[in-house]
Amino acid sequence: MAGLVCDIVTPAAKLYSDDAYLVVVPGVEGEMGFLQGHVPLVSVLADGIARIQNEKDGETQRFALQGGYVEVTGKKVIILADRALPASQIDAASVREQLAALEAKAAEFSEEEAAKTTLAADIAWCNVQLHAVEAA
Repeated sequence: MAGLVCDIVTPAAKLYSDDAYLVVVPGVEGEMGFLQGHVPLVSVLADGIARIQNEKDGETQRFALQGGYVEVTGKKVIILADRALPASQIDAASVREQLAALEAKAAEFSEEEAAKTTLAADIAWCNVQLHAVEAA
């Protein structure tokens, strides 16, 4: 039986909401896992993969995350991410094409000019998505 409710929310929409047995998120100091009854916590997320297991012996769903926060109460985990996608919806070939285009564009800029753009964050997002697909 699931003991938590897990929500994944981005600035665009609520991406996910369901019961969960175990939620694992990428924290800035390493992965953090949460079960029912976990002490209250608010923490910064790192770019990476969130894993949600709906039942004790059930399958695990994976989500690519970029930035944000996690808030945990004894009965709920709320992931507030800058960007998030279910690994099942990521098209690796398309992401690789996008990554190549972004890296080519970044090569045209000086380091100082590139720092004024979102290219580094966009490249990191592509890498997180590819990692999520490869980990699945």
